[in-house]
Amino acid sequence: MVRERYLHLVRRDCPLPAGTHVVAYCRDSGGEEQDRSIQQQAQAIQEYCDHHALVLEHVYTDEAKLSSNTEKRDALNRLLSDLFLRFKQIRNLNKRRAHMKAFPFGLIVWKSNRLGRDSVETTYIKADLRIRGITILSLLPTLETGDATLDALFEMVQQHQDEQLLEEISDSSRRGLADLVSLRDTDATFRLHNPDWATHDGRYLGIMPGPAPMGFKKERILIGLRERKGRQHGGEKHFVQRLVPDHENQLWERCHLAWKMRTEGLGIKAIMEATRLYPSVSSYDHFFTNRIYIGDRMYGGLLYKQFVPAMIPHEWWELEQQRRRERAAKQEQRTVDPMYEPRRVSSRHLLSGLVFCGAVAGHEHPMNADTVPAKAGKRTRWDFYICTHKKNSRERDCQAARVGAAALDQAVIDTLMDEVLTKEHLRPIAEALAGSLLARNDDVNERIMAVEGRLNDIQKSIEQLLDAVEKMGLSTSLQGRLQERETEERKLIAELVNLQELLVTPKEVTQVSEQQIEDWLRSIRTALNGEDIDLARTAIRQFVAKIVVNGKAGTLYYTFPLSDLSRLHPLTLTGLEPVFWP
Repeated sequence: MVRERYLHLVRRDCPLPAGTHVVAYCRDSGGEEQDRSIQQQAQAIQEYCDHHALVLEHVYTDEAKLSSNTEKRDALNRLLSDLFLRFKQIRNLNKRRAHMKAFPFGLIVWKSNRLGRDSVETTYIKADLRIRGITILSLLPTLETGDATLDALFEMVQQHQDEQLLEEISDSSRRGLADLVSLRDTDATFRLHNPDWATHDGRYLGIMPGPAPMGFKKERILIGLRERKGRQHGGEKHFVQRLVPDHENQLWERCHLAWKMRTEGLGIKAIMEATRLYPSVSSYDHFFTNRIYIGDRMYGGLLYKQFVPAMIPHEWWELEQQRRRERAAKQEQRTVDPMYEPRRVSSRHLLSGLVFCGAVAGHEHPMNADTVPAKAGKRTRWDFYICTHKKNSRERDCQAARVGAAALDQAVIDTLMDEVLTKEHLRPIAEALAGSLLARNDDVNERIMAVEGRLNDIQKSIEQLLDAVEKMGLSTSLQGRLQERETEERKLIAELVNLQELLVTPKEVTQVSEQQIEDWLRSIRTALNGEDIDLARTAIRQFVAKIVVNGKAGTLYYTFPLSDLSRLHPLTLTGLEPVFWP
């Protein structure tokens, strides 16, 4: 009998029944932490499967991968490809639950962040797997429970907190870049270092982070001094890149020709053959919507007028945008997948698709949202839900009254907040979130070490290039290489700051207070009652399976916070105010 070395370290429960087939994914980052090595992860997974009688089909492994996204994780990409080919998406909730009960299948990972660290990417991967009826099971006792509803709630709360923090961290970086973008030729510091600058009338210098748009090129200019590690005598010269027309390669002229041909009504293929600006037709889409060609620049949500010299008249740009709007309006008439039917997706009714009529014994029929429009002097608009069986049979087979949407919405929200989303139910989640912060530190430290190593190499390269410039002068080749290195340096510094802010110490991880839990509840209630109907509908569907209405009462079937999704748990709704509209 093989000695169980790791079973005491992993979760004791198993949401999958004995005999379930599973696959596993293991990854390490090439560090010295042996408790997270590929071999030990795989052995722990095998012990867990043996203990709970799970059938382990295959173990996918990615070794010594530091990437924070999935692009370089070959085994993860193979895993996802295999599962996507093997399991189809099941978009109907009831069908998916029935499938998971009849044909359970699982994906086991050592920790949930093995699948990815970027919140958007990770959420997408997990959601796609779950919609195919695959249970994601994390061995470490973190926020992963194997329960799709609970996991989705945990991830939503934690990712919201992470992204709020990242947003705060990046504010200072965005402000610094915005200051550079808004720099004008009258700036005192700029004039000090450029006394002979050709203009002095308050125009923008055209400083732009990132690659140059087609038709422009970057020109290096000195805007001041900045302190730099290892440099002396008051700081290092601060060079940035500004946009100027690219006449050298005739790109300015070719872009102007492309706009002229488009204004004359010629198609993209003809323009592509004449100008050869991009290798594919699809690349011209952004080109013909970019305001930079009328001299304006959008940056940080602000519009900078006359940011650079205009390539085309404003009328050309407006004509093209009008044509694009007309084409988009025509395309909206195309047939769409029924699952994405506009009335279902864009409904302004909170409970659309969740309400059923229980007036006919033994049967539940969907209730559709509808509206009685306002009429001058007689009535205001009234939103309601009506039984489809009643409507289709012209009231012969069902006499259920229409139910006011406002009353039903409020009854559901009040019941959720009073009976389901309580402090007693949220407190375990809060404690798990606090504990997960320390577990995340190990992975953050791995990424910090990798970024610091790359940053050190880039900074050494910049120092060498600066020495070469001092000895040989600034050539086109050196300028290009220096620009690339400085861009990489800025990105790495920003990434390093973000990572360092994510680290927490044991002293900083405090017990979540009752006040914080109350704040959570207040935020959830605000979302449910707010004007953002998409956000409210998403929140409702995290907890509610269906609502069955019968007369002045109804039953709300919910799945939270219970872990057994094969059972629905009812709560009584009252005061629904059915009304027969005259």
